[in-house]
Amino acid sequence: MACEEKYKVPENHRKTSFKESKEAPAQGKCRKVKKPILTLMLCAFVFLTGCATITTGKYQNVLVTSEPPGIQVRSCTGVSLITPGSFELVRNEDYTLFAEYSDCEPQQKELKHKLQGSFWTNTLIWGATSGAVDLASGASDELVPKKVHFDFTSAGQAVASRQHSYLESNPDTTEEVRFAILNDLAKKGMTKEELMASLGKPDLIDQEGEAEVFVYNNPEVQRYYLENGILKGTVAPKKNQQKWSRLTP
Repeated sequence: MACEEKYKVPENHRKTSFKESKEAPAQGKCRKVKKPILTLMLCAFVFLTGCATITTGKYQNVLVTSEPPGIQVRSCTGVSLITPGSFELVRNEDYTLFAEYSDCEPQQKELKHKLQGSFWTNTLIWGATSGAVDLASGASDELVPKKVHFDFTSAGQAVASRQHSYLESNPDTTEEVRFAILNDLAKKGMTKEELMASLGKPDLIDQEGEAEVFVYNNPEVQRYYLENGILKGTVAPKKNQQKWSRLTP
């Protein structure tokens, strides 16, 4: 009984919880101090290492498909794959991809690097040091197009033959226009001959004021406006849209 009375807890004694202890506020203050420190450390890390370097990295995966599938595609780096597949490529270099299939003429596609649209915004936010790091690592760039398709159907072979025939006959074609033709693109400043080498003959040639309009219906209607034989802009048929928009350089 003496032992029990010695260690018996008085009824009016209440255990103090961790939250009610005097030490709890001190630890709480410690947590509040850590948050801004961690934020500053994170900002410093992003500033010193570059924003795009963290978010996108220096490599980009470029998807490669073909019709029919199962075609071997080789990069100018020497690496090859069987379609469908993807190449992991450095963002700040140009590449040429080569494809061969059966007895068909080989085809090739070109990839160009350019600054990502978000580069200047990130530089303004994070500073010139961050932008310099992204430029040095190559993370500031992106490869275009982001995916490549090789078409070895009869229609695809006809397109490839048309493009290469034009480029062989016109060796002075600029690199920018050559790239556009090989990737079935329209580029501001193209001549009508270059536009037809890239996209083929138009389904309709229209006239709007002084502008000559090339109309293509596949895969959707697209209208290309030329002035004095030079491509100036394009407009897709949209509801209530009256004016055509100029192509970017």
